[in-house]
Amino acid sequence: MQNVKTLQARDALKPVLAVHVEADDSWDCYLHGDELPPVAAPIPIAACSSWQLRRYLNQSGLRNAVDAYMASADQDTQDGWATASVFLSTDPFVAAAAGALGLDPYAIIGAASEMVG
Repeated sequence: MQNVKTLQARDALKPVLAVHVEADDSWDCYLHGDELPPVAAPIPIAACSSWQLRRYLNQSGLRNAVDAYMASADQDTQDGWATASVFLSTDPFVAAAAGALGLDPYAIIGAASEMVG
């Protein structure tokens, strides 16, 4: 791995991977044969329909807490809750609501996604 300070130096090396180092605005350039840095595991994403989420909240006893949170939320959040057809565990709206209630967004949306009939 070589660290370079300019885009021209980076491009001249023809790295297989170039990682920008924000601290000093340089580039870590990985060349053929270099050991590559570890890659973070992707964040798991769960998805459920509006109906699945509401049904899960009803059955788990969380619906009143969510409704109270939504009643005090800003208009964008209320509109999203009222009109979204799909909820993703990675959506900032879902993460904020779950966090405010002390819940894990992936666990909630994942459990809701298993709701059927």
